[in-house]
Amino acid sequence: MSRAVTVAAALIVKNEERFLPGCLASLRGRVDEVVLVDTGSQDASPRIAAEFGAHVVNRAWTGDFSHARNAGLDAVGSDWVLYIDADERLGLPEGGVVADYIAPAALAQFVRFRPKTGYTRYREARLFRSDPRLRFAGQIHETMTPVLRDVSAREGLPILASRVEIDHLGYEGDQTAKHARNLPLLQRATQEAPGRVYYWHHLGETLAALGRPAEALAVCARGLAAAESDADEKQRADASMISQTMARLLREQGQDPLAVIERGLERYPSDHGLRFLRARTSLDAGRPSSALADAESLRTIDPDDLDGGLLAFEKAIFREKACELAALACLQLGRREAAGDWFAEAARLAPDSSHYRLKAAALGRGDEPR
Repeated sequence: MSRAVTVAAALIVKNEERFLPGCLASLRGRVDEVVLVDTGSQDASPRIAAEFGAHVVNRAWTGDFSHARNAGLDAVGSDWVLYIDADERLGLPEGGVVADYIAPAALAQFVRFRPKTGYTRYREARLFRSDPRLRFAGQIHETMTPVLRDVSAREGLPILASRVEIDHLGYEGDQTAKHARNLPLLQRATQEAPGRVYYWHHLGETLAALGRPAEALAVCARGLAAAESDADEKQRADASMISQTMARLLREQGQDPLAVIERGLERYPSDHGLRFLRARTSLDAGRPSSALADAESLRTIDPDDLDGGLLAFEKAIFREKACELAALACLQLGRREAAGDWFAEAARLAPDSSHYRLKAAALGRGDEPR
């Protein structure tokens, strides 16, 4: 493809010296410019940015992520923008530069985004034209989705897929400080935009992570209620994530989450995370045949093929964790030989885990794969 466009990477940072060099290194030679908005770093982030040749825009932090993002967009001089964060890494599977992956007639393009190490990819609109109409909205979890859809529908400009990849690393390590920072922003966001389901999801996850499960469950219930009458695919996907959170919290508290899981699967049948939780719930309740059916179904899915949807899943639920569930179900059914085979398969898929090897050996299957 001819390089008909130029591309800028735009990011905002504050005290990101740990992650920033890796991000900028992944961009080097792959974009035409880097615009970096610094919102008050006290560490080496500005120096690192300068060393990599980034155009640094200084903006005081106002508590509004969109304000900072849009300051960067205002400074872009290229035709297209790649929106990325310091704790993310750019990947181009066929090599070259980002411009090689741009469809110039499109308004925006999705990237293949991995939210955590060991997870599948999903689609996120991270590439878009540099256009003054295209600006972020929302103090936290800033989004351009509504304006992209509006302009796309009005002008007939498509939003297309791309092969560009972004890997997110920022969920590694202790997240307590980030949760505490986000909590008041999310509480305000749910008040100001109660119809945006993702706010309720993140608020519920944040409260759960801060050790406040009762409040988290109440927030989850409100988020599901907000999604009931919304047919938008993104809203339904976000509601499905709320169902996962709610089911997990109920199970941890010794309550039966099956009704939440089944309702979630009615709303969003392709939520494999809910199907995995249903298998675990079936085992808890002594329904091994149901658990085995779900585990075998998950095992037929190649997680590397799941990159076109709106949800990401831990790859292990299609691999060793599915095998472990199948093995435990077989044990409940009195099928010890089959259980040993499943544990042996889990050991093959997760060779660093001695747990599966020991289980397989105890059942007389050694390291023999299923």
